[in-house]
Amino acid sequence: MKQFLSVPFACLLLFVAVCLSSSYAYSQEGARTLAGKHSRSDSLRGRNVPFDKGSARGVGRSATDTLKPNERNIYGYLGIQDPKSKSFAWYFDRETYDLVQTQAFDSSLFLVHLILPGQKSLSPLTYLGNMGSPVQSDHFFERPVSYPFLFSKGYSSYEQPVLDRKQYNVRRPHTLLEYSTAGKRRNAEQNLRVFHTQNVNRYLNFGLQYDYFSTKGIYERQLTRNNDFTAFASYYRHRVSAQGTFAYTYIRNQENGGLEDDRFIQDTVMEPNLVPFRLKDASVEYRKRSFSGVVGYDIITKRVNDSLENLKSILTAKLILDANRYTRVYADTETDSSYYGNFYISTTSTHDSVYLATYQSTLLVELSQIAKYPGIPGLRAWVSGLMGSYYNFTPDNFIYTYSNTKLNTSHFGLGVYSQSPYLSYSGAARFYMSGYRAADKELLGRLSISPWKSKELPYVAGELSITDREPDIFINRYFSNHYKWDNTFEKESRFRLSARLGADRFGFEAGYSIEHILNYVYFDTLSLPAQEPKVTVTSAYIQEKFRLGWFNAVCKVIWQASTNADVLSLPTLAGFGALYVQYPVVKDVLTMQLGVSGFYRTEFYADAYNPALGIYHNQRVRKIGNYPFVDVFLNARWKRANLFIKLDHANQGLIDNQYFTTLHYPYNPRMVKFGVSWMFYD
Repeated sequence: MKQFLSVPFACLLLFVAVCLSSSYAYSQEGARTLAGKHSRSDSLRGRNVPFDKGSARGVGRSATDTLKPNERNIYGYLGIQDPKSKSFAWYFDRETYDLVQTQAFDSSLFLVHLILPGQKSLSPLTYLGNMGSPVQSDHFFERPVSYPFLFSKGYSSYEQPVLDRKQYNVRRPHTLLEYSTAGKRRNAEQNLRVFHTQNVNRYLNFGLQYDYFSTKGIYERQLTRNNDFTAFASYYRHRVSAQGTFAYTYIRNQENGGLEDDRFIQDTVMEPNLVPFRLKDASVEYRKRSFSGVVGYDIITKRVNDSLENLKSILTAKLILDANRYTRVYADTETDSSYYGNFYISTTSTHDSVYLATYQSTLLVELSQIAKYPGIPGLRAWVSGLMGSYYNFTPDNFIYTYSNTKLNTSHFGLGVYSQSPYLSYSGAARFYMSGYRAADKELLGRLSISPWKSKELPYVAGELSITDREPDIFINRYFSNHYKWDNTFEKESRFRLSARLGADRFGFEAGYSIEHILNYVYFDTLSLPAQEPKVTVTSAYIQEKFRLGWFNAVCKVIWQASTNADVLSLPTLAGFGALYVQYPVVKDVLTMQLGVSGFYRTEFYADAYNPALGIYHNQRVRKIGNYPFVDVFLNARWKRANLFIKLDHANQGLIDNQYFTTLHYPYNPRMVKFGVSWMFYD
């Protein structure tokens, strides 16, 4: 614990020092500008710098917006040519170590009624039917290949990233408030997001975000309480760059184990609170504490146009820190062996706890690309070490004092990158030298070609990934009250190739992916890890956004195939569709959308959920699917606010009652949901 706290505490002190120094420098900068009223020039490192009258006039209004500094900030690091950009965002790619510019805020009205995390990808989801429950995408290529903590993979959609967290640069403070609710008071669903970011000056930004997903549950024991808090900051000035994020996630959910008999939904009509479920007193508690930081210094730079503001990095050194601590506790007082067939510790109660802590540090050196020769790559090289510990109960704990098992590994890596309007690519290769991942290898490459220098017009992008990876530490060995295993699996090898064609102006995107997996690791029908010698998955999709006057249509169709459906079952066809009318009620003040949308997937053996382990596993009891989930919605944009009201699951009972999202877990009955999202710019 001390180890975990020392890293963020040291970085907090560094952050405070940076704030104080930057504020002092910023005040000095303002003083120099004001002094310019009495002097037509100022001195900077022995050179005469002309005084800018506009800067002096702007001090009284907004120093952040109008002062013209003489040192590079994030604009220079990202190569943004337009200094009048009001707001933008970027993130640090944890795989290639690129700084990637991205959209800062999405204030559009596009499908604002889709509020379940993961739905905006327009792919159907396997989950437990209510907000806050574990989620798994039905599109194989949207599932995470690996996740640091095996038992919390289903909650990844509710967590904000840490190392690759979005950072912001804004001219004015931005505050976002989002709230949605549904159902009656005794079974209400409530979601809340509070977000704020602002620049202290043109070099320093900080922000906070809090997400809350909650439901009391339509059915028995569906209570969920998902809390996620992040604090982030960035500082880019002259040769120094730094950004960091702290995150805390706390999730506490009740578990009902699914229906006692699916016929209570399929063949009868009864009040949801009377439907019997299998677990009566089971719950899960999950916590995650994380900190990440990236600190860089330009060792060699080059002036462009003899200006400190237009410095170009030539050789840069970076230190990357990533610390995470995970805990999960599953508890129940179930004594009925019909649900859990084994009791290895106690037959009267269960209290399974799992712990994992990792601390990774990476030292990276980066040589920039030669700007006047597009396509010539920049180079990266790094060394990285990971240390940590993990714990879960074992029979030895009955006799000996328990202690955490140590964990360590190290690797070195090489990377290339090139950014230009026409051609961009990046790649990374990692070779693990020691520890539990010794002899692992990872190779990743990405390519984007934009003949018209913009993704508004047709572009092509592709990705290649080759990995040879040791299975998760908890896949090899685990012991709990209901499950135990001790495996010596082979390394899992994956070859993935993806390509897509798109044109944002026409709302079109199509993609194709194939992945060949040797020694595929999965959970079988008994919820035990297993390994299959060979599996190949192929997928293709097409997505189109069409508009003709007031009429709008959105459609996404996904096709998938697996060479071994007994091991990996996927829906052959899945997708999303929406038809709506969008019209301006009051021009530039109020815009409304009225329409219908829905998700669909063909029948397949959707994975079942295991509450004790928190994982989705193989099942061959019955197929799930061939049922559309349809919403009727009214979306509106009034000035800076987006609002929606929708009839969720509007088609309940109109076709049949096969509305299951996974085995023995039904989707919530028809209900009205309402939400509002309001952005404040000052």
